[in-house]
Amino acid sequence: MPRKVALLIAAAVVLFAPAAARAASDVVTVSTVSATGTTVDVPIYIRDVSATPLGMDQPTGSKIQSFSIKVTYSPSTAVDSVSIARAGITASLTPTFESKPATSNSISILDTFQESTNLIPFTLNAAAPGNLIAHLTFTLNASATPGSSISLTLDSSVTQLTDAGGTAATKETTANGALSLVNGTINIPTLSVSLVPSARNVPVGGSAQLGAVLNVAPASNVTVNLSSSKTAIARVPASVVIPAGSTSATFNVTGVALGTSVVTATLGSSTATADITVVDAPVQCNTPVAPVVTAPASANAGAAYTVSWGAVADATEYLLDESTTTDFSNGVTSQVLTTTSATFTHTSGYYYYRVRAHNAAGTCNVLSGYSTMATVYVTPAPVAETRFLAVVGSVQGSFGSNFKTSVQLYNPKSATISGKIVFHTQAASGTASDPSLVYSLAPGKTLVYADLLPAMGISSGLGTADIIADLNSSLPVALVRVFNDAGTAGTTGLVEDPMSESDALKTGNNAALLAPSDVQRFRLNIGIRTLSSGADLAITVRDKDGNVVKTTTKSFGPTYFTQQPSAQLLDGYALNGGESISFSVTNGSAFIYGSTTDNTTNDPSVQFAKAY
Repeated sequence: MPRKVALLIAAAVVLFAPAAARAASDVVTVSTVSATGTTVDVPIYIRDVSATPLGMDQPTGSKIQSFSIKVTYSPSTAVDSVSIARAGITASLTPTFESKPATSNSISILDTFQESTNLIPFTLNAAAPGNLIAHLTFTLNASATPGSSISLTLDSSVTQLTDAGGTAATKETTANGALSLVNGTINIPTLSVSLVPSARNVPVGGSAQLGAVLNVAPASNVTVNLSSSKTAIARVPASVVIPAGSTSATFNVTGVALGTSVVTATLGSSTATADITVVDAPVQCNTPVAPVVTAPASANAGAAYTVSWGAVADATEYLLDESTTTDFSNGVTSQVLTTTSATFTHTSGYYYYRVRAHNAAGTCNVLSGYSTMATVYVTPAPVAETRFLAVVGSVQGSFGSNFKTSVQLYNPKSATISGKIVFHTQAASGTASDPSLVYSLAPGKTLVYADLLPAMGISSGLGTADIIADLNSSLPVALVRVFNDAGTAGTTGLVEDPMSESDALKTGNNAALLAPSDVQRFRLNIGIRTLSSGADLAITVRDKDGNVVKTTTKSFGPTYFTQQPSAQLLDGYALNGGESISFSVTNGSAFIYGSTTDNTTNDPSVQFAKAY
């Protein structure tokens, strides 16, 4: 092939090579922004593009870890001051070198970061303009006139990117084609004015304010010209001055006579209007003084008490607040009253009161300050002492057993004591109409009930009982025995201690019962008595080796009693002997016990689950 033809072909290959074959370049961008005041923030970005000498896609040692950026601004006479600082992804990094030289019309930032400790976390091929790395803060002066602009030019002779060591081979500049620069501008918008509000009522002989508002804060004082279309109805000053750095100023519109007028604000080619209606002067609304509140220092639970205050001049009604906290931040109820008192009834606790007088005559809406606070302590009603017998009964049981409950009550006090025993049958929540047995004991006396349920008029049954003292009376000493009556063969049984509410298992408590080791010789029933809030239980059965063999959950209503064979409570799980049965109280409170009975002698024993 002739040499001339070969050269022409080579030139054509270069000329028509696809764009993808040309080298990519990273980009430094200084933003274009619109000023909204005399202080202007201008972001600076670097976009890390793949396949450039430096970048997140390059090996260690060839990351963008150093940048030199110089921005010149013009006209510099419009700028009072400028500063530059790291921002965005470099704000929290620590440079090994940093410099910020400035001249009368330029400012620069030079930063270098150690790659191993302060890698600049660029996003490779991020959408333009890339990652924020610094920002400029300009303070403009009076020569930065509205409608003008300030150019921001990146100096290509200084602006460059390098690695942490400044390696010449990977340095990116505009000269070597590895770096592109995007210049910016600060645009200073043309000023426009508006009036707020756009409509206003003004009383005859009085005045009201309007505001002249600019779209941006000017660098120097701005004078807005004002006029009224009907000066015989409404008048305004000839102008209003909006100070440098501010966006608004107010002026008064004076009402001269009834009617309407239009106020116009003019700033260059920008105008704004507000409709003015001059109306009759309003009724004088006097502010009432704060009322003086009185209330009793204390009150009994359930008894009504009165909070009152003296009538206040100019008040048409009163606003009464009640709260359970002294700062009225919680449990607040409010009333609007035309009277000067209110009545309350509570069960217990501290209650706080304050009042304001309200003048709502005609168009008035004026409130006084708050009164001083009044405090009422409601004394709780006395609570009767109660002891709980988790299980009582007079019932025929398995294997020919015949269980009964005997009760002895003794008064150790020097005064008569009295109360009642209330029986709640099993499988139902207790009610106020449940059967009861009243007792009264003189000092030193003892009462004996050989079998409690028949003594209460109940022929047989199984349930739970409460020993309740009358108000202002003490509880008796009680001996309760649950026993199997074998007739001529005698009895076998156990003593059941009356328990207080504090003995019950509560929310968050865990407890356990142990199954008999020989389930052929002994049977286990499990009893549960809840208190007033009921109980939710999570039950876990483990064998002797600690393996979980059964889990279930149970829920019982308030004042509820049940005694069930273990297999029934455990949803059919039959004990093999020696298991542990754990109870977790997830809500409420309850007494839980296990009743183990000898299948031959019907000798009973009981274990109460205690919190561990």
